[in-house]
Amino acid sequence: MTDLSPEGTVRRMWEALNARDYARAAGAIAEGCEWRSMPTGSVHRGPAPIINGLREFVGAFPDWHAEVRGVLAQDGVVVVEWTATGTFTQRFRGREPNGKRFERSGCSVAEVDRGVIVRYRDYFDRAQFLQQLGLIDLLLA
Repeated sequence: MTDLSPEGTVRRMWEALNARDYARAAGAIAEGCEWRSMPTGSVHRGPAPIINGLREFVGAFPDWHAEVRGVLAQDGVVVVEWTATGTFTQRFRGREPNGKRFERSGCSVAEVDRGVIVRYRDYFDRAQFLQQLGLIDLLLA
């Protein structure tokens, strides 16, 4: 049986992303969900745009993997501490791959209602991420 608790919903999405099971990941996201990357300011709304954005990112880092380090859940709000790694081996947003590897840690805050994520915020150090990849000039663009 699927765990539809807020924590179970968020863990199910992370597990699906690691497995590249985008249909299963989309199933954890509400139609009206707003997914915001706080460091970049990008916002996606709804499962299809959210999954497309995640798929694009993972496409540039095919070995991408995220490890959930800790979870706090209360009253439908789930905070996830995570570490992600990957190697830049495919073209991404006009940049040629350089084979450099990243490791970044961050946290995400998800609001869950009736077994789906209705609001999501992602927090990480973008400058550190771009510096590891040799793309720090993107901060100035």
